[in-house]
Amino acid sequence: MNLKRPRFLPDGLGPNRLPRIPNNSWGRIFKTLWERWGDPYWWPGSGAWEVAAGAILTQNTAWTNVERALAQLEECGWNGPEALLAAPVDELAEAVRPSGYYNVKARKLRELAKWWLETGRTARAALPDDDSLRDRLLAVWGVGPETADSIACYALGRPFFVVDAYTIRTVVRMRDLDESPGYDELQEEVHRELPRDTMLFNHLHGLLVVLGKEHCTARNPRCEGCPLQEMCIMNNKNR
Repeated sequence: MNLKRPRFLPDGLGPNRLPRIPNNSWGRIFKTLWERWGDPYWWPGSGAWEVAAGAILTQNTAWTNVERALAQLEECGWNGPEALLAAPVDELAEAVRPSGYYNVKARKLRELAKWWLETGRTARAALPDDDSLRDRLLAVWGVGPETADSIACYALGRPFFVVDAYTIRTVVRMRDLDESPGYDELQEEVHRELPRDTMLFNHLHGLLVVLGKEHCTARNPRCEGCPLQEMCIMNNKNR
């Protein structure tokens, strides 16, 4: 499965510019998924701001709903941080209604837009450093670790692996865990095992989303034909 949809890549990144992948656990996961699906074309968007806004809108909803909300923002002419801040708050909330929690998300978008105008435009340069940038994103109201890392990686080109529900579900099943690992714990593990490379983390996160949609679904997972089948303890136990 190769989604072949438009996506934004920060300056200096190219889909085939990957480091040498080690032959450890996460290295094998990446290489196996890459061999099956190749470039997952992640993250959809026409520019850095749209990617960042999408990271807010996708909280607790499906991407199809985000696309509808982004389309309505564009139709209203509010597809940039300055225009968004100038929009009437109640009308902005109505525009993002398809993404759910629309009053809260309208406020989150406004807070992110303020940060973007103060910091985000220059954050694509070498300064601030990666960890400082992440801390500044986390200080924005409504931005948690997954959203911060999505913006840092996909909009600003920083090497942070995004941990989401698909990743956690895959790890729990592959290792037959009784409890789900925490966000920071799992991210630190990936950062430790793989080169700190933005494009590598871009692809890995996207590929795990594809895996979660195609095989490792929340209910009734389709283990037959799963590229990680041989690595999965739960699957091998159930044979």
